[in-house]
Amino acid sequence: MSNNNDWQNEETTGMYTLEQLSAREEIRDVLHRYCKGIDRRDWPLVRSCFADDHVHKHGDYEGPPDEFIGFASQVLENIPGSHHSISNVHITLSEDGQSATTEANFVAYHYIEPGNPDFPSCETNGKATDWIVAGRYCDTLERRDGSWIIVRRVAVHDWERSEEASSSAVTVGHHVGG
Repeated sequence: MSNNNDWQNEETTGMYTLEQLSAREEIRDVLHRYCKGIDRRDWPLVRSCFADDHVHKHGDYEGPPDEFIGFASQVLENIPGSHHSISNVHITLSEDGQSATTEANFVAYHYIEPGNPDFPSCETNGKATDWIVAGRYCDTLERRDGSWIIVRRVAVHDWERSEEASSSAVTVGHHVGG
């Protein structure tokens, strides 16, 4: 970075410096790692996205990253298949290039097998159920030790829907370790 004004370049000219482009891509990588980790139930990968002092707010949950992983793994315990996608990632870099805020739309598809117990987020009445949640991940990230990491996340659920699944999902081997 040649000077502080390089980080302001995007707002004044609509163009990004190579450092800004690199930062933006590294930030996107953190967001995608999170989705991959959640869907693969790769909890160390999920954990790698969050700083130790991170605060996570997601639905009724609010707390530190290790407790969030316990919360997420419990919610997904009876959901053999999920698919989290993000889009429309808006990134705002700080003037010094050491922090950023993001807002990314997400859609999370969950297949719940028949016979699984209901949980507060989705009533299944014992039937195979498709549960879809759409919303936004609103994050604050910082560059620490040369890498981007999430220090605060607020996951906003804009809408969700559940309905009886029309057919059985093929889930064996597609998430865990794959």
